Amino acid sequence: MGLVWLDAMTSKQGTLLSVIAKELKSLGHEVLLTCRSYEYTVGSIRRFGFDPVIIGSYGEGGSKEKIFQDIKRMEGLLRLLSTIGETPKVLVAYPNPPAARVAFGLGIKYVALTDSPHAVIPSRLSLPLADVIITPSAVPKSEIEKYIYRGGTKIYQYEGVDEIAWLLRCKPDEKYIRAVLRLKPFNYVVFRPREYLATYYSIKPAVSVTKVIKELSDLGFTVVVLPRYSTDMSLVEELSKQGINVRLIKDMYDGVSLAFYARAVITGGATLAREAALLGTLGVTYFPFSLYVNDYVVEKGFPLYVAETDDDIVELVVDKGTTHKEGYSVYINKLRSVFEDPLETVLRVIAELLS
Repeated sequence: MGLVWLDAMTSKQGTLLSVIAKELKSLGHEVLLTCRSYEYTVGSIRRFGFDPVIIGSYGEGGSKEKIFQDIKRMEGLLRLLSTIGETPKVLVAYPNPPAARVAFGLGIKYVALTDSPHAVIPSRLSLPLADVIITPSAVPKSEIEKYIYRGGTKIYQYEGVDEIAWLLRCKPDEKYIRAVLRLKPFNYVVFRPREYLATYYSIKPAVSVTKVIKELSDLGFTVVVLPRYSTDMSLVEELSKQGINVRLIKDMYDGVSLAFYARAVITGGATLAREAALLGTLGVTYFPFSLYVNDYVVEKGFPLYVAETDDDIVELVVDKGTTHKEGYSVYINKLRSVFEDPLETVLRVIAELLS
């Protein structure tokens, strides 16, 4: 046994690391969950019953601001680990420069999870320090090897994608959609803007968030927006004042329920679209790069589509949008028959490092 440290930088990471933390605790391990203050990250962890230690925040400015926030966060993490008494034996995190550097300096084993070799800067700054890297088999090993310290890092791959880990453990709740959010199943569309402040998002897609939301609203859909940045929230508030049928969710949400009962899930990223598609809901991404894990999900026959324009998005929602669902177990049984559970690999690696 031993203390395992899990550090999340985004809401996707918060969700997956919380699922891992629950499994570790059920096996008798002690866990320390840390995160930064950024969009839904804190809420994604609290949804699973954990109270994370919040250190640092996302820099919405340029490169100097991002470096400054990383430095502040590294200092905060070091201060925390210097005061808790027991030094963690293992860190589990995505490519994460502040946590990776602190772990390396303190002699903590680092297990890096990644499905995003296109995120060059965090990968270059983090993965050379990893003891183990766990990645989907859809990602060519060579794409990970170009970042590693040869002879010092092991790479493990599994047949699946990260999202499977929480989809196998989180059941959609129709009452949440109807009673809490006051939405009608299959009559709303989830919209997540692009990560235009991310270092790897160098190409601007030919998609207008405002135009897509207005057109979908005109078609009678409620558009549920999950903002990334403060500018996204300001835009939604302005559209709402104009009478556009748009809904803003803040702080925390049940992503599995939201995706399962949606007409479609649209994102400028990829995670939400894959999550939706794996649950049998139309998933649309306008991310301007080809991703190995997206291609993999499409090849397995799930309804994940890439859109390049506003018209592409609206047409997909109208023509291929989800209008009804079979029982949840139908979709979960399919996932179990097609994919491996990522947590099996993660837990096995952690057990090996702790022993």
